[in-house]
Amino acid sequence: MDGPAAAKRSVFGALASTWDAAKPQEAIAAGVGRGLTLLGDISGLDVVDLGCGPGRLERFLLPRLGNGRVVAVDFAPEMIERGAALCPDPRVTWLCRDVLDTGMKGSCVDLVLCFNAFPHFPDGAAVLGEARRWLKPGGRLLLWHDLGRERLAEVHQRAGRAIEGDLLLPATVLAAVARAAGLLVERAEEDDASYTFLARRPA
Repeated sequence: MDGPAAAKRSVFGALASTWDAAKPQEAIAAGVGRGLTLLGDISGLDVVDLGCGPGRLERFLLPRLGNGRVVAVDFAPEMIERGAALCPDPRVTWLCRDVLDTGMKGSCVDLVLCFNAFPHFPDGAAVLGEARRWLKPGGRLLLWHDLGRERLAEVHQRAGRAIEGDLLLPATVLAAVARAAGLLVERAEEDDASYTFLARRPA
């Protein structure tokens, strides 16, 4: 892993033990719930959680999944270790890998989720391409944030050199990138307090 990537991994590794304490639980629940509500019934689905951190999404996702399964991916070992310790549910596979090098087969999942993580991937277009490859025909990608782009940029700029340049593209621009990756865009919206992107692999 090169210098910038290693520095970023170090930053997130150091934050693993305090990640959830940095935000009120009711705010986390509201942000996660806003996105998951868009998906309707997801029971029985196979899911990838990109940039899973210590499992912030899993505690809300698993009750909706029934016998579905999750592959939770993060590049920071400390995040994966903490997530696995906090959520030992056998439906979750905790995978410490770069999102572009997961070893996952094509057309293997129904749903790809990315909550509050997308700006941290250096090559967003490549990530969208991988998401399309993983998705079964008709499968969906949901990428969402519980902050608007400008506020998120301020947070990252205060966080130090390793992530100060991790910015969200305008939703309309991301939609164009997703279409170029072969995805059908269903929702690309943003305001001062949120960012929501929903797309589908063609059936």
